[in-house]
Order: sequence, then C-alpha cells, then structure tokens
Amino acid sequence: MSLDREMLQAYQRRWQDVAEVEEAERRQASITQRWQKMNSLLRMAAALGLLSTTSKEESELIDHRWNRLRAIHLAEQQEQPS
Repeated sequence: MSLDREMLQAYQRRWQDVAEVEEAERRQASITQRWQKMNSLLRMAAALGLLSTTSKEESELIDHRWNRLRAIHLAEQQEQPS
C-alpha cells in the first residue's frame, strides 16, 4: 500500500496534534506531579541497573541539593493562599 501526499499530510497532522496535546499536558502538570514522575523514573532506572555509579560524597551532595529544592517548594506551597 502506498501513501499518497494527502494521506501522508493527514498522518503528519495527527501526530502534530498528539504532540500539541502532550505539550499542553506537560505545561499543566504541577510540581508535585512532575516530582512524582521523576521519582518513578529514577526508581525504574535503579531497578533496571541503569543508574550511574557515584561516590558517597557525590550522592550526599545531590541529596542535599534536592532536599533544599524540596524545602523551597514546600515553603512556597505554604505561602500560597488556598
């Protein structure tokens, strides 16, 4: 089966529409949702043995930075009126 120009353009438009919807969903995702998704990906990578090996000092530095970012985020969440 060969694709003519019109069918190919329709196919490309459908995938462009999908990309636009996905981008809109990414923009609407809250920090909490993004954080949960990132943690899920990290757990999956660890389970598959895909995480790079880092020293204990590097891991502690990374953990410290993430904890600081999380504290800032939580403080901002508390400041916002409900």
